[in-house]
Amino acid sequence: MLYIIDGHTGLLCKQMSFFLVDLTTHEEKFICTLPVGKKTAILSRSRLFSRLKRLEPKCAGRLSETEFVVSLLRTCWLVDVAKKKCTKLCDNPTGFSEVINFCSVEDGILWGDYGRNAENREVKIYHLGKDQRISVVHSFPSGTVRHIHNIVERDNGYVLFVGDNEAKAGIYLVNKEWTEVQPWKTGQQKYRAVVGFPYNGGVLYATDSVETENHIRYVSEEGEETILAPLNGSCIYGCETKKYYLFSTTVEPHEGGGKLSLVFEKLGGGIKNRDVTIVAVSKKDLFVRQVASFRKDVWPMKLFQYGRCIFAGGQKEMNTAWCSPVACNKYDGRTIKIEL
Repeated sequence: MLYIIDGHTGLLCKQMSFFLVDLTTHEEKFICTLPVGKKTAILSRSRLFSRLKRLEPKCAGRLSETEFVVSLLRTCWLVDVAKKKCTKLCDNPTGFSEVINFCSVEDGILWGDYGRNAENREVKIYHLGKDQRISVVHSFPSGTVRHIHNIVERDNGYVLFVGDNEAKAGIYLVNKEWTEVQPWKTGQQKYRAVVGFPYNGGVLYATDSVETENHIRYVSEEGEETILAPLNGSCIYGCETKKYYLFSTTVEPHEGGGKLSLVFEKLGGGIKNRDVTIVAVSKKDLFVRQVASFRKDVWPMKLFQYGRCIFAGGQKEMNTAWCSPVACNKYDGRTIKIEL
């Protein structure tokens, strides 16, 4: 599931096509198919091939009542469920891969360059307006940061999560106009994050470190830091529901290792086991509890994807959570609902 549209209907992508699905009856209505080659469309029917070639969307954002932006095949696509049409918005720049998070705001959608960036290129943040025009709102000079993990809206601007290991990676605070992009907590792995939420003037987030122990952390508006709970792995995905913030851990290998690491795997130092765990943090009192767990399957992580669980967008007013486990026993490629 990509996006929960109204609490009763979801946007679903499978085998290079988009559908509207009734969340109660599971009835699917075809919308459109991505304009990709016939060979890709046929091979996408194989679950294992789809995992190998990364033929599934990374994320989706809502541009309007009927328009959604989807990140897939190193491209941003516009899916119009009313016109039943899918069009290409833009390709991602050379050296970068799929966008992993969109930030839907009142006047459009924000996102940043994400990927290996092996050549240390300039890293940009983009704005897509309601008129479908794309502009650059901020740029990090080449050699300063690797990529953008996420942009989260807050009352007076944005929280910006920047990766990965560089001295300037970490958490930034940004004003609404993008004229002030200020480093707030940077330079250490305890500030490396993908998923976070504004909370009581500060920031609640989960760390995304492959080699060091991970935690759910809270930094107050004054900068005081609190560890809420340890995690069994890094966190790349999460979502907000009516009463909870959800975080899912990732099963990923040791960084580096060369070509042999494609098959012979060693867990990263911050990955304690092969369980993908979902934890919920209460908005009321920040109490942390585990709500689900899935076991990573036997297929190699670097070739056939890390064990993880991706949440659908648009669940902020819901009392349940829709998610899709990837590379997990029994549930790989399925959409499930978690009762909270």
